[in-house]
Amino acid sequence: MKTSENKTSLFPCRQIPGDPADAKLLGLYRQAQEDRWLQRVKIPGGELTGLAWRKLAELARRFTPATPLHLTTRQDIEIHDLQASDVPAVHLELQAAGLSSFTAAGDTPRNTVVCPCSGTRAGSASLRPLARLIESQAAEIDGVYTLPRKFKMSLSCGPGCGQPWITDLGLVFKRREGLAGFEVVAAGSLGARPGTGVVLMDWLASQDVVPLVIATIRFFAAHGDRENRRKARLRHVRERMGDDVFIARLTEVFERTRAEKDWPVATLDPARLDHPAKQTLTFANGDVSPAMADDLAALAEDAETLVRLDTHHRVVVFGRSEAGLKEKLDAAASLWPAANLAASVVACPGKRWCAHGLVDTNSPADVIRQRFAKILPAGTTVCISGCPNGCAHPAVADIGLTGRIIQDDAGLKTDAFDILTDGGMGRDERLAKPIATKIPAKNVADEIEKFTMKSMFTMKHMKSMK
Repeated sequence: MKTSENKTSLFPCRQIPGDPADAKLLGLYRQAQEDRWLQRVKIPGGELTGLAWRKLAELARRFTPATPLHLTTRQDIEIHDLQASDVPAVHLELQAAGLSSFTAAGDTPRNTVVCPCSGTRAGSASLRPLARLIESQAAEIDGVYTLPRKFKMSLSCGPGCGQPWITDLGLVFKRREGLAGFEVVAAGSLGARPGTGVVLMDWLASQDVVPLVIATIRFFAAHGDRENRRKARLRHVRERMGDDVFIARLTEVFERTRAEKDWPVATLDPARLDHPAKQTLTFANGDVSPAMADDLAALAEDAETLVRLDTHHRVVVFGRSEAGLKEKLDAAASLWPAANLAASVVACPGKRWCAHGLVDTNSPADVIRQRFAKILPAGTTVCISGCPNGCAHPAVADIGLTGRIIQDDAGLKTDAFDILTDGGMGRDERLAKPIATKIPAKNVADEIEKFTMKSMFTMKHMKSMK
C-alpha cells in the first residue's frame, strides 16, 4: 500500500499522534515549554483568502491570546503556545477555512515557495497553478511521506527570487525563442553545514517539470542516507557522488521517468490584470497580531489588491495604482509599523519557543532594527538564528548571526553569536563569510556597526578612485 494512502487521514487529527514523525507531518512540534505546541500551517503559493486570514486571526484570539501569529522564512504561518487539547479544534477550524497543516513539516516535500510577484503584471506568467500541480503529483509517489529527510522546492519568476540555490529543487522561469521553460538548480540546503546548489539544467521545457519533480524525489528516496539525519538531504547525496556523477545519474532517472507516460502539464497562463504598485510589509520578528491579520484579510478581499506572503517575515501587497494602494494601506492602521519598517531583520523564534533554540534572538533583533534603521543600505537583510541549524538563513545573509553559548572568565554562560556577511540570500551560489565568532550578544550591534562603517568607507573610497 502506498504511504500516500496511509497518511492523508492524519488531518484533521482527533488527538496529537503518539508517533513524532506523524506529528511532524501535521506540522506539529513540541515547544521549549513542555506543555505547549507549535502548529505550522501551509500557505500554498504564499496566497491566502480573506476568509483564511480572518480564521487565523480568530484562532489566535481564541487559543493563544497572548501570542501573535508568526511568519516563517518559507511562506508558512505558525501558531505558537497551543495546548495539546486545543489542537483538534484548531485543525477543524483550519479545514473549514480551506487550510491544512498536512506536510507542513516532516520527511516529505514541504510547501512549494512561489515568488510573490508571479502573475502580478498583465501578460506575466503565473506560477501558482504549476506549484499546485507539482504538489498534487508529488503526493502520489510511493513512500513520499517517509523520505530520508525533508525536500524543499521553489519557483522563481525571475533571477533567484524564490531562493533556488538553497532548495532541493529550484526552478527559475525563463523564455527561449518564445517558449516557456526553466533553469533548474538542485541539491542546495542550509543547516549547521550549509551548501548551495548546482545548476542541474540550463533549460527545462515547462511540460517536463512534473516528470523532473517525480524523478528527483524518487532519486532522493533511493539514495538518501536513512541512518544519519545530519547527512540525509539531497545535497549530501550530491556530495557523496560528486557533481558530475550526481547530475548524470539524476538526468538518467529523469529521462526514464519522462518516458513512462504523458505527464500532466500546468498552463502558465498570463495574468489578465495589472498590479504594478507594490508595498512590502516587514513584520518585526515575524509577529502578526490578530488585528494585522484582519487588515490583511480586508486587503485580500479587495478586488483592487493582491496579498502575497514573501519569505523572511514579509508580506507584499500589490495594487492597480500607487495612489490607490497608498489609500488602502493608510486605512489599515495596524499595518503602518510593518509598512514603515526600513531595516529587514529576520529572527527565528530562538529559545522563546523553539526546543532547539540556544539563545534569545528577538532582543538583539530589536536592537539592530532600531539602531541601524537609517544606516544599513536599502535591501540589506540581517538574519538571526538561535542555534547552528540556521533556520533564519544566516549562512546566506547579507549579515547573518548564528547563536551559541559561551562562558565568560568567571565561568558564567552567556548568549553569543558568530557573525557572517556577504551571502547571496539564496538567489545565487554565495555563502556568507564569517567575520567574527563568539561575540557576546550585548556587543553584537557594536561589531556590526564597525563592519558596516568599514564597508561604507571602502565603497566610497572605490567610487572616488574611478
